[in-house]
Amino acid sequence: MTVENIESFSREQVFGILNRINFPLVDPNVLPEPTLENLRELQYRCVTSIPFETLSLRTTKARSVDISLEGIYDRIVNNRRGGWCFSLNRLGFELLRAIGYTVQFTLGRICDPTSDPMNYTGLTHRTTIVRFEDGSKYVFEMGFGCTFYYPIELKDGATIEYFGFKNRLVKAVHNKSEPHLLGNPAQELWMVEANQGEDKWVPGFVFSEQQFFDIDCELGNYYSCFSPKAPLHSAFWIMQGTLDGTYYQLMGKEMKIRTSSGTQERITFEREQDRLDALEKYFGIVLTKDELKYHDQKIE
Repeated sequence: MTVENIESFSREQVFGILNRINFPLVDPNVLPEPTLENLRELQYRCVTSIPFETLSLRTTKARSVDISLEGIYDRIVNNRRGGWCFSLNRLGFELLRAIGYTVQFTLGRICDPTSDPMNYTGLTHRTTIVRFEDGSKYVFEMGFGCTFYYPIELKDGATIEYFGFKNRLVKAVHNKSEPHLLGNPAQELWMVEANQGEDKWVPGFVFSEQQFFDIDCELGNYYSCFSPKAPLHSAFWIMQGTLDGTYYQLMGKEMKIRTSSGTQERITFEREQDRLDALEKYFGIVLTKDELKYHDQKIE
C-alpha cells in the first residue's frame, strides 16, 4: 500500500501567512488557539488582506494558476498578490489545519441565477468546512470574489451580517437532479446566498459535505484555467474588501467601490495606464516587466 505524502506549510510559513494577513498575535512566537472567535478573526483578516484576482491568467506566459503549496505561498506571501478559490481556499485550509482546527475541504458549483432554470457550473469552486468538538460546523470562505467577512454556521437558514451586508445558507437540490434513476435520495446541497435588499436573496454557489481530494482540485483548476467555457477563463478581475467593509472591484475596464448601500463610485478606464494606477492605488499591485510583456488584455 502506498501513502501519499501530505503537504503542509512549515511553522515559519504559517507565521508568514499570519503576518501577511495582519493577524493580531498576542505573542509573535505563539500560534492562535483554534477557537470560533479566532476563526472569525482569521477570515476577516484574510478577505481584507488578500485579493481575489485572475491576473495569473492575463499576465503570465503560462496563463494558469499554480495551486501547489510552494506556488501559493510564493505568490500570496512573498509577492503579496492574491489568487482564486483553488489557491486562496487551499491557503486558508492549510493555515487552519496548522493552527489546530479540524477541517475538510469540499468542491462546489457556481450558480448563474440569471438563467431560467438556474445554471450551475461544474465543480469549479473549493471551500472549507471547519468542525468543532461540540459538533457545530462552519464554512470558512476566502475565495469567492467579494466574499463574506466571517464564517457562517453550516445550518439551514444561518445568516451572517457585517457592515450592512447579509449572507445566508439554505438547503438546496440541483435542479437537474434525477435521484429516482438509481433509487437513491437526492443529494442535499448547501447554497450560499447574498441579500440584495428586503427579501431578495441571490445564489452564489452550492456545495455538499462530500470529501474530495487534491487531484479533484487539480482537475477543477485546470478546467478553470484553460476551458473557454469556464466563467473566469477570459476575466481580468481583482477584488478585495477593506477593514471598514468597503469593497473594491476591478473587472475589465471598470472599477467599482461599493458599500452595503450600493455602488458609491464607478470608474471607467480609458487608458491602460489608468487601470495600472488603480491596481497600485487600491490593491498595492505593480505589474512586473514580464507581466506587462505577457499582459493580453491591455486597454488600447
